[in-house]
Amino acid sequence: MSVTTSAPGALAPDAVLRVRPVYLAGRGDNAQIYATLSAHGWATAATDSGQMFTSPHQNAQIARLPDGSYDEWKAVEYREPLGIPLWSATFTRATPPEITAAFTVALAKGLPSLHHGFLAGGPHYQSPNSPALVLAACGWETTDTAQHLYQDSPDGHASFALRKNHLDPYTELEGPEHALWSMYGGVDQADDESWHAAFTSATPLHLVRAAVVALTSTEPVERTRGEIPERHLPYVEIQPVDEAPDPRRSAALARTPNPPGPRVVDLAASAAANPPRPATPRRH
Repeated sequence: MSVTTSAPGALAPDAVLRVRPVYLAGRGDNAQIYATLSAHGWATAATDSGQMFTSPHQNAQIARLPDGSYDEWKAVEYREPLGIPLWSATFTRATPPEITAAFTVALAKGLPSLHHGFLAGGPHYQSPNSPALVLAACGWETTDTAQHLYQDSPDGHASFALRKNHLDPYTELEGPEHALWSMYGGVDQADDESWHAAFTSATPLHLVRAAVVALTSTEPVERTRGEIPERHLPYVEIQPVDEAPDPRRSAALARTPNPPGPRVVDLAASAAANPPRPATPRRH
């Protein structure tokens, strides 16, 4: 993908662009999240706590939290309806929706088999199954500190962290600052357009992996010019949607080790197959 010849600042706010990397693309359209949950038969209800989506067997919920909340999306799975939470995952308001959608797709597909379908030998198993191995294959650099093991993107604007000192599961569920896994994106973590996602230790590994695959995808995503954060403009590649992609560039990307992101999802096939808080600071 070539950088557009027009200065980004000269483009109209509603100009539709292809942007990468996804972790700097900014906020986009949540439609794929809604479509996935609807295709898999999740019920929806509006409450004071936000818009709630409940799985067909009522053993998982996803909430889009009200405006003003630090997190925009929260997912929880239970042992049984109204039971004890097993794990939780949160995505802040500026998290690119492709990452949240990838997690949601994996959750909706995994629940009918209680995630066994994603284990080795299952129909949905993918290798490598470890988020760390996915990142290593994409060339992300590892840094070991006293509290965390970090893997940073080559441009230094995204990070995945594994917390070393494990906490009691109930302490983890109290807030994302205690989560075992975290991912971050943005040019400046103090900026409102930076984002943070967190996953507690009992989160099924394939769900975290799905989010990591979306995080590392080299596929461009669509945004309007107005959705791309100003501070990210010097660090992203953009291309108008009506500009033909460079076939040589596309061929080169096809040879990269980065797994494709979940931007394009066959929702019909999937459905048929499957009847205010502070973020954890990144280290400098």
